[in-house]
Amino acid sequence: MKKEKIIKVLNVLLFVAVIFNGCVNLKNDSENDKSELMRLLDEDTAVGIDGYDDQGVVDIEFDNGLESIGMARITEDTLKYGEGYRIRFGRQIISRERSVEFNVDGDTAIGLISYNLNGIFRVLVKDTSNLEIIDSMSFSKNFESLMTRKVKFFKLSDNSNPNGYRWKIAAITPITGSSGNKVSISSLNIFSIETLINDDGESSYNQRELLFSMNSDDSGDLYLDRENLPTFNAFQQIMIKVDVENFGPEHALDSLGVGEWVMHRFGRNSSQRGRRKLNDRGVASDSVENDNIHTAIWRLHGPGFGRDSRTFRSFFNTIDLATIFVESSDYNNVTWSIPYKVTRQN
Repeated sequence: MKKEKIIKVLNVLLFVAVIFNGCVNLKNDSENDKSELMRLLDEDTAVGIDGYDDQGVVDIEFDNGLESIGMARITEDTLKYGEGYRIRFGRQIISRERSVEFNVDGDTAIGLISYNLNGIFRVLVKDTSNLEIIDSMSFSKNFESLMTRKVKFFKLSDNSNPNGYRWKIAAITPITGSSGNKVSISSLNIFSIETLINDDGESSYNQRELLFSMNSDDSGDLYLDRENLPTFNAFQQIMIKVDVENFGPEHALDSLGVGEWVMHRFGRNSSQRGRRKLNDRGVASDSVENDNIHTAIWRLHGPGFGRDSRTFRSFFNTIDLATIFVESSDYNNVTWSIPYKVTRQN
């Protein structure tokens, strides 16, 4: 009888040990999976937010370190703040904190990435007659922004891996983020174009095929296939349209009544980046003034000298004009970001 009790106790202890060991292994597997998912995020050039930072005051339009062939700039690059004054602006990120929450379910995992950004928005005004800074008109203001995106991972069989499997980034959503509640983006549409040149050598553009589209209803759950990102030919010209909302009160610079600007930032990092301004003034590629659809023709850069293909990031940002022109105004801004690929045609 005593022997049977001992055997029962040993069996119970063995069962508990097996269960405990199994739980430890599951926990270790889960932690190893999350470490691997984080490594994939860190190594993927399409996922980050490098290129979003202006690094301080910059020209309204610029490009640095990109393979370009003389991109034309719009006339508002010489914007005047009143008569005889020129304004430049940009944001400088002071701190950036990234957090990632993983939800692993069998062969699929979802990572929710959050970026908490803190920075300074700087405005610089110069006298065009002598290029001296006008201190009374120049200012800076602090800002905070929260930007998020989701990343989907798939688990694939891999006999070369000790675990028998590996993880792969399958799809990513656009980044969406905001500061304040005065402006928003309703939709982003990108089209191919047909360029027409008249007898005087002036160019006009016809909107053609829709190449990419997203709207506010699905922006947080629009998964882009990692192997099939929006792709453009090197130096291809495209038409970008961003539909925005301004909840007011609007600060307009003239009788047209446009109360916000839309800026397009693009690049890979601090040494390869650029910025272009869209317009809603009913001129150039924009057909209707102040209809809240900001438009621009953008000539793509190349993938980089010696490269046939490369991945970059685009940031489409609307900002109300009070943020730029009124020192006491709050910082109001909304950003959508998508990765894109540029390929060189042989």
